[in-house]
Amino acid sequence: MMGIDNELMSILKCPSCHADLRMNSSSLVCVSCANCYTDVQGFWDFFSTDTHSLKQAERDHYTEKVDYYLQMHHAWCLSPFYRHYHRKFLNELRRLPQGALILELGCGLGHDGAELLRSGYRLVETDIAPGQLLEAKKLHERCGLAGKSSYLLVDAERLPFEDESFDGIFMVATLHHLPSPLQSLKEIRRVLKPKGILILGTEPNTWQHRTIYPIGGMLLRLMGRRSSEREDISERVSQADQQAEGFSAIDLELLFRDAGFAHWELKPAGYLSAALFFIATEGSQILNRNIRLFALERMAIPIDEALGRLPWLRRYPWHWNAVAYKRG
Repeated sequence: MMGIDNELMSILKCPSCHADLRMNSSSLVCVSCANCYTDVQGFWDFFSTDTHSLKQAERDHYTEKVDYYLQMHHAWCLSPFYRHYHRKFLNELRRLPQGALILELGCGLGHDGAELLRSGYRLVETDIAPGQLLEAKKLHERCGLAGKSSYLLVDAERLPFEDESFDGIFMVATLHHLPSPLQSLKEIRRVLKPKGILILGTEPNTWQHRTIYPIGGMLLRLMGRRSSEREDISERVSQADQQAEGFSAIDLELLFRDAGFAHWELKPAGYLSAALFFIATEGSQILNRNIRLFALERMAIPIDEALGRLPWLRRYPWHWNAVAYKRG
């Protein structure tokens, strides 16, 4: 069985009842409700199989399709749009003092976590999918960051941590994958320290799901794309991504308010550059060839920054970066 360091063990709690956990020879056992947590692929697993079916579908999808996401990320991480807006939300976390303890929910392949580890922060990396978490750990080991982060399989709506454990928490394009975003935000607020910060990175806005995507689907049908080709593309997209419609500004503001955050700021994350990134990504999959619009994305970013300062456009970016603060 895998071990667990003393610092992490001191903040781990049962995700069901928040009572203490006791380690035996093969599992972690709750001293109150007697729930038992074992390891999967070398990670302590706090995911419950009797939870919402969407979560199980996401767990399966992101493990089974891990090779596809590894391939896609090679293109994404070269994109000027991707790099610019990821750097912006990571810099929000870098306002915390070095050595601060940060939790990432839905860490995926671990690239954003690696940037923070290089900057001197302590991380707890979590994901719902064993395949993704394993790749995140491998990446950190290849980057010489082995042993600087802990890795857990976690349901973002049922966090296995003590109240007020983390200086910062972030999740990147993850909130829209959850059946109950409000429940997740309440849990995040619970485990944040007073004056702690939450970062949401590149969460999709609502408007394009109600305009661009339906139009794109109609164009594909008019182009006569074979149904088998459309099914192949849809299989690469998780069930949550197929169902979710993102968040409008009002949606996020109400979620932060109802979760009890003190104040927050919504920051536009892409207009033209995000559209170009979307066109290149979708076009590459439809045409089965690499399409790169990096030069155009690079030219669009300063325009996007100017557009985001216009009051009547601030609420209609392609994505959101958001910062929320817990009361002191």
